[in-house]
Amino acid sequence: MRTIESEVIPRLLLIHGVSPSEPRARSGVTPADVELLASHLLDRSDDFVDGFVAEIESRGIDLETLLLDLLAPTARLLGVMWEEDLCDFTDVTIALSRLQRLLRSLTAQSDLSEEWIPTGPSVLLSVTPGEQHTFGLSLVSEFFRRAGWSVYDEIPESEEEIVQRVRAQEFEVVGFSLSGEVLRDRLASVIKSVRMFSRNRKVGVIVGGAVFQEHPDWVNLVGADASANDGLEAVVQSQSLSRLLKG
Repeated sequence: MRTIESEVIPRLLLIHGVSPSEPRARSGVTPADVELLASHLLDRSDDFVDGFVAEIESRGIDLETLLLDLLAPTARLLGVMWEEDLCDFTDVTIALSRLQRLLRSLTAQSDLSEEWIPTGPSVLLSVTPGEQHTFGLSLVSEFFRRAGWSVYDEIPESEEEIVQRVRAQEFEVVGFSLSGEVLRDRLASVIKSVRMFSRNRKVGVIVGGAVFQEHPDWVNLVGADASANDGLEAVVQSQSLSRLLKG
């Protein structure tokens, strides 16, 4: 849940050219709206969710506000409800999967009216093989894509899949997410293989996830060049890393 919170908000700020230090005006989305969406997601009724979001859109609320002030706080609220035993793990998992579907639907509607043409460098974004938390990867992928990067995102089943990808295609940066401690050594092995077999011999590697906020020394331990605490920092770090390695 911390990963979702830290990646959603900065991602949207960068997409829409808003400085993180700028105060936001009142959005029209209320705490009651957030609670109601969380309730609908837990009730597992797509019709109610779609109708609820359509009602909010009818107020003239734009995509940025929907994602920043509705979806992100809803994800955080679901996390709080889980921590306080107000709902169980299965309920939260299903609710988050439905929230992800809603994210795809909203951004797809935006893409119908706005053509996003990648003009920047290429990035491969992947979860650590065996990682089950993929919602953050979807958000970060969208973040990079709308910032102009050519984005390839993967949910690999094995280290070999990632090696095949970096052998076949050149990437300026490869990014990995890790949510817990169990897969740390596997991530270190994957990064070592990426550096060994990458078509780009100067590929940069960044890592992200709450675990690196708790253990910043693990960045070097797994063999990465840098870490990012949120979506905004992930793009900034990648841009800097790409320029540095090319220079």
